[in-house]
Amino acid sequence: MIDLFNWSEKLVLQFPGLTPHYTQHPIFPDMFTSAIVAAIIAIGLNLAMALLRRKTTNIEKMKTVMKETGEWRKKYTEAIKKRDKQLIEELKKKQSQMQKMSMEMQQQQMRPMMLYMIPSFMLWIFVFPAIFGQTVALSPLEIPYLTCSADNVKNDTPVQTTNSTSTELKQGPCKVPGQVFLWGWFLLVNFAFSGIIAKVTNTSIPTF
Repeated sequence: MIDLFNWSEKLVLQFPGLTPHYTQHPIFPDMFTSAIVAAIIAIGLNLAMALLRRKTTNIEKMKTVMKETGEWRKKYTEAIKKRDKQLIEELKKKQSQMQKMSMEMQQQQMRPMMLYMIPSFMLWIFVFPAIFGQTVALSPLEIPYLTCSADNVKNDTPVQTTNSTSTELKQGPCKVPGQVFLWGWFLLVNFAFSGIIAKVTNTSIPTF
């Protein structure tokens, strides 16, 4: 099975200047403090995204459009099942209007995402790895691709590296099974709190 963590890192390495520089000496060396601080940052970024969405998106109009297009789609499906040609023709006349409304709402939904992604991507590449290192928390469970596995720990044994001035012993990030990778922790925190933040800020986005 492909290791998605290694695959994603190799993909990033293809872009000049975008290689994450994971520090070997994080500001928060213990897992508890790094987990709390990283979680606060992740929640803050999620909240900023919600407020940006609220500022740039007409949430109520989006819900109305979602309801209208949903009702139209339901009627159209039922008309096809019943082979009601007259109703099908009537509903087809509204098809382009429904598609246009859906497209406009999807474009509105994308605006805050694009405004959020660029600074977030820069933080991921240049700031967070230099502050937290490659692992930031410790999980009692091993979660595939998000935490260090026993194989990761085995593979991250000390490796002798030599340069022109000195020789040092460099070790991989995984020291014990269950350590959570930086990106994995941000993903888990976002997943856990995104629904709560959307509800509190009234920015829940309907699914098209």
